[in-house]
Amino acid sequence: MSKKHKHHIVVGEYGPPCPRCHRPTQIREHDQIRERHLRQPFYYSRWYYCTHRDCKTTLVMPEEFKVLTNPCPAVPHAEAS
Repeated sequence: MSKKHKHHIVVGEYGPPCPRCHRPTQIREHDQIRERHLRQPFYYSRWYYCTHRDCKTTLVMPEEFKVLTNPCPAVPHAEAS
């Protein structure tokens, strides 16, 4: 059995209600921002996790915690012939 590494910390157990089951969610953040996060166009600094097994929702990622890391590179213009 492989060991799964958790790269998040639990900040709190009573986050906003799950949009599907309306029960409290778990508040999570990254334990540290890694190089792979910085290579992506964006990552979430905080997210919510529904811990209830009977709920189909697992992650809730609000736009307010979205961190843009790589703005779109400038597109080179084709030279006129």
